[in-house]
Amino acid sequence: MSLLEIRNLHVNVGEREILKGIDLTVDAGEVHSIMGPNGSGKSTLAQVLARRESYNVTEGQILYEGKDLLEMKPEDAACEGIFMAFQYPVEIPGITNAYFLRSAL
Repeated sequence: MSLLEIRNLHVNVGEREILKGIDLTVDAGEVHSIMGPNGSGKSTLAQVLARRESYNVTEGQILYEGKDLLEMKPEDAACEGIFMAFQYPVEIPGITNAYFLRSAL
């Protein structure tokens, strides 16, 4: 069983289709990098994985450890380990980024 499996994912923001049939499989222990020019859908994919509600999945499936991620509430996905952290988080004196991320799990 794959850790993360995305099948034929189509996502709209408003009336505009941003993701048009994305497929991705990530097995345990693998590291993947999502790269592309501005506007290619990288952030949209991340927002959908984090279950942000303003992104409309019109087709496809996302399985995380065999569970349907699209059926989860954002807080349930976060408890499973799927959440977004800021690239440049607000600094809190005495709190390291590593501590912040570990605390989120």
